[in-house]
Amino acid sequence: MNEILDSPEFRATLQKLADESGKPVAALREEAAADLKEMATRPGNLSVAAWDRFCAWLSRAYRVDYRPSHVQKLRELNETASLVFLPNHRSYLDPMILRSALAQHGFPSNNVLGGANLAIWPFSEIGQRNGIVFIRREFRDDHVYRATLRAYLSHLIEKRKNLEWYIEGGRTRTGKLRPPRLGILSYVMDAFSEHPDRDVLIIPTSIVYDQQHEIGAISAEEMGGAKKPESIKWMYQFASSQSRRLGRAYLRFGEPLSLRDAVALTADEDGNLRPRLAVPKVAFENAVLINAATPITPGALITFALLDNGDRSITVLEGRQILFPLVEYIQRRQLPMTEYPDLSEFGRMREVLDGLVGEGVVSVYSGGEEPVYSISSGKQHEAAFYRNTIIHFFLIRAVAELAALQAAEDDAADIPEATWQNARRLKELLRYEFFFPRTREFAEQVRAETTLINPKWQEHTFSPAQVLAEMAGLPMLVAHRVIGPFLEAYTVLADELALLGAQPADEKELVKRSLGVAQQRWLQRRLPTPESVSADYFRNAIQLVDKLDLLTSTEPGLAQRRRALAEELHQTTRRLDTLRRIAQASGQPLLIERTPRPQGDSNG
Repeated sequence: MNEILDSPEFRATLQKLADESGKPVAALREEAAADLKEMATRPGNLSVAAWDRFCAWLSRAYRVDYRPSHVQKLRELNETASLVFLPNHRSYLDPMILRSALAQHGFPSNNVLGGANLAIWPFSEIGQRNGIVFIRREFRDDHVYRATLRAYLSHLIEKRKNLEWYIEGGRTRTGKLRPPRLGILSYVMDAFSEHPDRDVLIIPTSIVYDQQHEIGAISAEEMGGAKKPESIKWMYQFASSQSRRLGRAYLRFGEPLSLRDAVALTADEDGNLRPRLAVPKVAFENAVLINAATPITPGALITFALLDNGDRSITVLEGRQILFPLVEYIQRRQLPMTEYPDLSEFGRMREVLDGLVGEGVVSVYSGGEEPVYSISSGKQHEAAFYRNTIIHFFLIRAVAELAALQAAEDDAADIPEATWQNARRLKELLRYEFFFPRTREFAEQVRAETTLINPKWQEHTFSPAQVLAEMAGLPMLVAHRVIGPFLEAYTVLADELALLGAQPADEKELVKRSLGVAQQRWLQRRLPTPESVSADYFRNAIQLVDKLDLLTSTEPGLAQRRRALAEELHQTTRRLDTLRRIAQASGQPLLIERTPRPQGDSNG
């Protein structure tokens, strides 16, 4: 601690803070020492082996599925570079799942930046002695704390320690990645700039689960429920919930990102480096690489098939009909899978389906001619959590479908060009939900998807009637399943905003009101799915309307612009209903010959 507090750089920082605040340097140093004691690791008598055994016990509900060769490659990279693991965050168990794999290959414990809300005795004492750095959830206005954290991270980088934190800032509430928080990464970039002699590699890390006990509570929060605070009782209940087997936890790594290379790209005309400019790009690339590495799990495929079926149960055969073209698409694009999705009567898919039934997420009725399955009442958010882990793979396809339908409805003279323009608008509407590529790459991906739909898409002169006929003949339509719930939630919030006329909108009140109205519309079956009753979706919609200057604008015509957005979204969700009806109309049970199982590992 003294090495950090008495360094010339930190003393200069304290002096600057003293000049700005009028407080004595000695008082600020005492405050910084208390902050450092709160966050810093303290190697002690409790051995790493004992901590590893505790982590293995707490995560006993899962068998960890990872690629040993990939971890060994990281071990080799670690010989010449410090590693910063930036995983997605779906469970409190994420650090333990990652640690279980790294420990088997001789990695020392990462310095894991975790929320101070989990610093519950005796876990706090044990954790700090095994590499956990407890930091406050909010410290934006605490300048001493910020300076101390920055200095501590610089110290860890200088000592060539491996770091780990969860850049989303908290567990996902929906199953898909949340927007990254850049504060800690900015501090690490500063620290790297102070010690550039050794490269630092960002390791995008994906962790997904067959099933998660905790998403029941997460789903309740999404529909407006209050989050239960962490406590000794909470920790006991959480540990107890891991007693029954919940399947596998899948750990995968994306391509490493070099901070040295990222900083080099920020050089100005005079060759001066501007490291902070690299922070958003690194965060965005990390998210994209996590998504790319995330494997498609049996549970995600099952919930994909069971959600959005007109609130009806389906047979196994009907589920296969939904999944066969989807699996063919996955194989055609060579997307990562945990395993080949065996759709036969017995196998992993059936095992996971039975597990979802056992957990109450899926219901089965067996009293008729054959069993029929559906998402259990009140469990749609939980099912969507699993499905949403993979919807990024089908995002561009969904956008292309909806954009092409709009072009046909508008009777566009140039269908391909109109489809592209409509796709750009959908990208703008969904910019706070998904990590879209930059415009040029986005254009290439839209072109590739439309070509998959029809190989002559770019050259052919389509009429609107031909576009609709093409869609009716497609074996797979995904827009209503992939982006429908988000756009339908946005429509609810846009309606509530339009009702305010030109009055300023209070964000929290608008979200609260939208939750109530969405729940009413679902009960009236005016919403296709209760998944749209989502606080997270509404908060992202708030970001959109704020970006469009529709929250508190004083410019003329605010009420009219709000009504225009609501009308645009209503037209968009109407088109989603059209695609939904086309998909259901073509959903006659068919016996489809199964594609032969490929040889070798499904990930190549």
